[in-house]
Amino acid sequence: MDYQLDFAKVKKFVEKNGSYTYRRTQNTYVLPFPTREPERVKFANGFGPIIGAVLRTLNGEKLEFNKDQDTLSLILKEGKFDDKETEKIFQLFVENELDQIENANISRIQYLKNIPFIEDKSERKGEKELFQFFYDSFIRDNEEEFIKIFESMESSDLLSKIINVSISEEEKYFVPQYKMLFPKLRERFLADVGTMATNPAFCVQHLTDLALHYCFIAMAQTIIQTNKYTKANYEQLHRVVFIIQSESGSKWRDFYNEGFKLLKEEVKEFLAHEHVLNLLGNNTFTEGDNWYYTDYAKYFSDKNSNEEEQFVKSIYQWINEEYANYFTNTEEIPYTGQTLEEAFRHLNFTVRKNIQTAPNSRYVLAFESIATKFYRKSGGPLGNILAVNLHQLLMLVAVSVGERGKKLELNKLWVEFEKRGVFLDKYSKIEVVKILDNLNYLDKKSDSGDAQYVKSIL
Repeated sequence: MDYQLDFAKVKKFVEKNGSYTYRRTQNTYVLPFPTREPERVKFANGFGPIIGAVLRTLNGEKLEFNKDQDTLSLILKEGKFDDKETEKIFQLFVENELDQIENANISRIQYLKNIPFIEDKSERKGEKELFQFFYDSFIRDNEEEFIKIFESMESSDLLSKIINVSISEEEKYFVPQYKMLFPKLRERFLADVGTMATNPAFCVQHLTDLALHYCFIAMAQTIIQTNKYTKANYEQLHRVVFIIQSESGSKWRDFYNEGFKLLKEEVKEFLAHEHVLNLLGNNTFTEGDNWYYTDYAKYFSDKNSNEEEQFVKSIYQWINEEYANYFTNTEEIPYTGQTLEEAFRHLNFTVRKNIQTAPNSRYVLAFESIATKFYRKSGGPLGNILAVNLHQLLMLVAVSVGERGKKLELNKLWVEFEKRGVFLDKYSKIEVVKILDNLNYLDKKSDSGDAQYVKSIL
């Protein structure tokens, strides 16, 4: 077997009308960020539309839900009214309830499935792509467990039965696209949803925020780890430091270089990885999709050095003989025994020089806008700071400590936060302790010097 890039396949992938294009999502799906501005998700209803689509999918219903006259008619058809006036009053009540659901003001878990995607066609496309990423990353292969959790939370009161509109069922299997790089994160999300479900009211209030948090952490960690090429470690989350919204920040604090500034630096050239990983997938030996740099390293670790060398040589040959035909400013890089890691880096650095600024900046903005919308604290001269607000903090404490009656040693709380992608410096930890103490969620340290414990919020 040959171990090299398939130049004919690569040409078919990159070329359009004789010009080079920076295509992606042919064989490898990395992140759901668009390079077209109209498709960027603005999150007018937060993460609600994504969770709504998840619940509809788990329920075997159509992916899209639109609140229209047919929805109202279905509900009214089930009722029996003494007169027209009674029917009109009931209709106004139901319309108000549906409006509340559409605006993500949810009081029951089953209402979540009635949150529609955004009306704007282009942005809806972006929401659907985000749904695909989240579903593949956190729901797929755990569907049965999530169905049991959500069914256990469903209300059986009359109002729930009235509003629980039966959306047309659609047995539609959609193909997995994204690869979950952090399996521990996926299992932790499932466990956290199960924990929150022990307090249904709390879960309804915080489920979309928890899902958004895990989705954001997965995106951030994907960016950081992919930038490490073959040295990526998907078993250990990279340190990304947050601050508490109520704190004041200083430049010498950990968050300054290891928070928003870090993410901004890591993502600024990331679009090139999306193209390069798909380009590399056009080879003569891989089977299946979604190969990352570490997958190639692992694959060749089981081969002899000559086979890896053959692949590495083909990368340099492609740069010097094929890519240079499209861009005359390409610097020749002779093969001098470089490693697989070095070949990947040279390939990335070469192709990213010619990526147009506009699509790259729109791709970056799609990620940064999530951070600034949900985790932003204005630091004045410090710029944007990555921060968690009180609502997010209490949610993280709740899932970290566990269900009603449980307690967690304070020092272990920071470990639980880090498992969920939130790292704090010692000053932020002091702020958290102060907040928990004020809210009476902290057991006082005893005179004997025993450790402090955080009480369950659930």
